[in-house]
Amino acid sequence: MKIIFCLGLFLCVFYLLGCAFAYQDVLVPGDANGDKIVSADELSAAEKEFKDGKISEQELEGIRTIQSSYPRHINDSTGKEIAFYKPVERIAVLTTEDYEIMRTLNCTDKVVAAGKYVVQSREQGCGDLYLDGSALVNVGSPTSTVDWEALIKTKPDLVITYMSSPKQADLDQNLKDTNITVIRLDSGNISQYLEIVDKMGYLLDRNDEAERYNQFFSETLGKYLDAVSGLSASDKPRVYLEADFGGGQTYYTCGSGHAHNALLAAAGGNNVFSDLEGFKQVDPESVAMKNPDVILRYKYLKDSPGIDKDLSDTSALQALQGEMLERAELNKTPAVANKKVYIFTWDCTKGGGRFFLGMGYLGKWLQPEVFKDYNPREAYQEYLDQFQRTKVDVVNRGVFVYPEA
Repeated sequence: MKIIFCLGLFLCVFYLLGCAFAYQDVLVPGDANGDKIVSADELSAAEKEFKDGKISEQELEGIRTIQSSYPRHINDSTGKEIAFYKPVERIAVLTTEDYEIMRTLNCTDKVVAAGKYVVQSREQGCGDLYLDGSALVNVGSPTSTVDWEALIKTKPDLVITYMSSPKQADLDQNLKDTNITVIRLDSGNISQYLEIVDKMGYLLDRNDEAERYNQFFSETLGKYLDAVSGLSASDKPRVYLEADFGGGQTYYTCGSGHAHNALLAAAGGNNVFSDLEGFKQVDPESVAMKNPDVILRYKYLKDSPGIDKDLSDTSALQALQGEMLERAELNKTPAVANKKVYIFTWDCTKGGGRFFLGMGYLGKWLQPEVFKDYNPREAYQEYLDQFQRTKVDVVNRGVFVYPEA
């Protein structure tokens, strides 16, 4: 009986060890010792297994790729260094900005799940912009509620999300023991965007696609931004930026560290509240005292303007401009006196529209001489046609700003 017990114990241990080694093989094919790296000796062992008919030629090629090209290291936008020990095959993208990067890099075949603004493009006011993502698993919104169960069931190697959403504690709690890697990218920030495209191109073996996009950006919008960067502070108008992300409040502005502030600065404006951090409410009298030359008002309007609206459907945006012009506390500012009050919407601040459309319009309002030859709609259309492969028409349709520059 003792011998039988020992034998059973041995078999159980052997089985568990075998499962452990098998699990490691699943994590990094060809890695026999569990260090996540395929050595030359381990590659030789894999070649022998192929000759013995134990693995396929495709599996062997995968192991060869891992041995020659991994691990790969990148820093995400928080500065955290992340190591990848094998090719990324399954991706969950929680943001529209990063879903567009996947399309730019021709990697949507790797995307298995996405946020609701991608999967429910029409319902969320994005028209057909993300129609190709409608069949993906909907994992909710990173800024409100993530469907963690649905996300985990898709078995992603990688989750891409915002800088601060979801909260790190939520990620730690819901993804613990899953071996899912999370990258936080600040893809709405123009100062990091091109670098992010390069990083993801390197990670996903799409260097040529990343280079093609960056060249396109340079030749369309980049040259105008370069011209703006050479302007002196005295050549940049003083700008008050008021932003309503859906709450309906007034006198909220965006300061340093906020993507809207980065757009404003890159387009040639001097944010009168750049000394503030993030998104905060300010006193109306303090706005008047700042005496802005230009007022930019951002408004999230889900159903009024939009990517598929008739060009003449500007009444909602006209009303917003009118309300701003009628504020008694601002009527002595140069911005109101000269009617330099401009409205821009969500379509100008998501995905590639943030740059080609939104930043283009801001540039034409803030630095009309520099941007006189730039057409935001045409540039955005070219981006959509070349890199997003959509059938959306943003030249002849869509209400994005008021007044049209």
